[in-house]
Amino acid sequence: MAPYDYGDLEYTEPATRIKAFNMRPVPQRIFNDMAKYEDSRRGFGFTCFEMRSEGNDSANHAIVSHRPSDSQISQFWRMNIDPQHQSLERISYFDLGSGRTITSFCPITGEDWRGIWRGGGAILAMDLDGNEYFQLWRYWEDSQSTTVLPPIEGELENKPGGRIERLTHDTSKYEGVAISDSNKIMAFVSNKENGTDMLVYVTELRNSQTSTTANSKPFTLPARLVTPPSVKENSRWIVEDISLDDQYLLITKSFTSAHSECYLVPVAGGEPDIILLPNATEKQEEIIYHQPTFSRDPLKPHLIYMISSAYGDHPSVLAYDRMGDTVLHVTSPEPELRALRPINWSCSSLSVTSEYIYFRANAGGYTNLFVWPLAGPMEDTIIEIKPEWEGGQFTYNVNSRNGRPHELVLQLVSHLSASSLAYLDIKDRLEDVQRDADGYAYISAPLARYTQAAPIPPAYRTLPAKLLHFKSFDGLEIPCMYYHPNDSNSVVPVVISIHGGPHSQSMSNSRSPIHWYIINELGYAIIYPNVRGSSGYGKRFGALDDVEKREDSVKDIGALLDHIDHSMKNELDASRIAVMGGSYGGYMTLACMIHFPTRFACGLANFPITHWPSFLENTAPVRRAHRRGEYGDERDPEIRAFLEKISPINRTSEIEAPLQIAHGDTDSRVPIDQAIRMWQTVLKSGVHCELIACEKEGHGFKQKSVMEYTNAAKLHFLERFLPKL
Repeated sequence: MAPYDYGDLEYTEPATRIKAFNMRPVPQRIFNDMAKYEDSRRGFGFTCFEMRSEGNDSANHAIVSHRPSDSQISQFWRMNIDPQHQSLERISYFDLGSGRTITSFCPITGEDWRGIWRGGGAILAMDLDGNEYFQLWRYWEDSQSTTVLPPIEGELENKPGGRIERLTHDTSKYEGVAISDSNKIMAFVSNKENGTDMLVYVTELRNSQTSTTANSKPFTLPARLVTPPSVKENSRWIVEDISLDDQYLLITKSFTSAHSECYLVPVAGGEPDIILLPNATEKQEEIIYHQPTFSRDPLKPHLIYMISSAYGDHPSVLAYDRMGDTVLHVTSPEPELRALRPINWSCSSLSVTSEYIYFRANAGGYTNLFVWPLAGPMEDTIIEIKPEWEGGQFTYNVNSRNGRPHELVLQLVSHLSASSLAYLDIKDRLEDVQRDADGYAYISAPLARYTQAAPIPPAYRTLPAKLLHFKSFDGLEIPCMYYHPNDSNSVVPVVISIHGGPHSQSMSNSRSPIHWYIINELGYAIIYPNVRGSSGYGKRFGALDDVEKREDSVKDIGALLDHIDHSMKNELDASRIAVMGGSYGGYMTLACMIHFPTRFACGLANFPITHWPSFLENTAPVRRAHRRGEYGDERDPEIRAFLEKISPINRTSEIEAPLQIAHGDTDSRVPIDQAIRMWQTVLKSGVHCELIACEKEGHGFKQKSVMEYTNAAKLHFLERFLPKL
């Protein structure tokens, strides 16, 4: 993706990778005061468990990510799984001076692509400047290879860490890597066939017979196509799982965030065979399939576990028997389905092992974790795992590929700290299953924290979120996460922060550095509304903003303004409100400033959608059909007229409050010209408007210098236009 040509536009360069338009200098005191907030956000992310490799039987390590204080971007580290070991070994050292993004780091036991055996390591999907056109890369360490390869042309400089070789050499997009349990085959998706269809490819890891030798010449990964291109709209396939015998793939085809289909396809190639669940209660075009996974019991290859909305409003866990064409309902909340444990929340993160099945439930923005033992005295009992901690959001990873399905690492995020890691072994805990007041099974789970993988403790006050609800214009209840700087004991300004997506959700987890600065240093409150269209509250709630109903979500914010004015007078100042958001939340920010021009003191929009038709025409081709399903098809004259009507760029004369926009100049989702045109048009209307263009950044900011400057600039903007008085 070529850098944007700024032509004759006047700008300053106040920080590395920053172009500032119509910006005042940001006081150094803000950068100084922000340092403690920035440092405490440098948490640790779990990436994967390392795999046993030939000649190395150790499976005692995990790969984690963390950004050192002196690095522009996050790096990778090797950590012993045993929390009593304090080891943390850095294995990546490449900055590239850009906002690169790594979407996957998939461990393998090895491969023979170059005619030698390179053991261990991983396959990466990584871009180099944030544009999300990911290429495939091979990470390995010479100590695990039968022959040490000479330096390879195009290999990344990563000393003293492991080696990183590029496997694909084009401008296509590669992602969704899946490795078979046998480590014999690898599957991935790419648009290399025609630039638009994300199709499924397979390649061999063992006995690959690539005819490539162990030399220094670049190597292009061979792969065979498994799914055919679409004859109509572009296809968006996702590799979900590979069968134990390496004969079949489970894949899904995504149409929108609320509609997908599930297929079984031979690894050798052939027509995908659609999976239709029996007696589904929902319309086919309103069903989603998440993470369909083959049974890990070699005696039950006909069993497929999945999460689907085929039987109700929420995605629920199901077990589908292909042989008998029957479904076992695991969490479906509808009483007539007689689930093992009805859960009236959206489920996600399904993990199928030989002994247990794990999944999460999103309970109003808080994580609940469950385990389903497949044998033994608790067979067919869904048991909630209750970690002993302060509560919030967490993800989990199971060490099942190394034969330890009882061993988990949790990545925890709460109001007390940014992302930290903890160890949990459930084997012994399952001997002490208890029952709650409703008779449901649970276990208490003490966590062993990794002290070497804990963020710097906050040197400032943190607060848990409060759940706030209000009624919108049509009676719909809208949930919010709410923070007040002094427990609602004084009247303060408030920032309304709107998430992107729109299929996303503001949750209970720890917030960005400016969140805590706004509360502690500026003394403002913050509200994170989950307007209609948000995920986590069922697919019907999620569909209430589709296409022609787009501005109903804006009306939700109007109802929130009324709620603040009428019901929160003793804690929030309705005359001093700011609005902010990114991506779709950026569009919402602009739309709110247009619909309610006198009710906001200012607005801040990150990478916003400003003109719907041109956004849909110019977003990355692989995303276009998916986004049309959500926002409307601009090729339809009536829909186009509607999209023109609601586009902020066509209504800038209605904006009265100061506006700041920040955007990455390699953004392939929302091209930066959307922001530049908006900035220019608002300025011409006589309203103060600022623009920050971030070099080598895509849809979200990754580089240290960019994050620090944009955060400080936002705070300086709020200081000027949302004063305490």
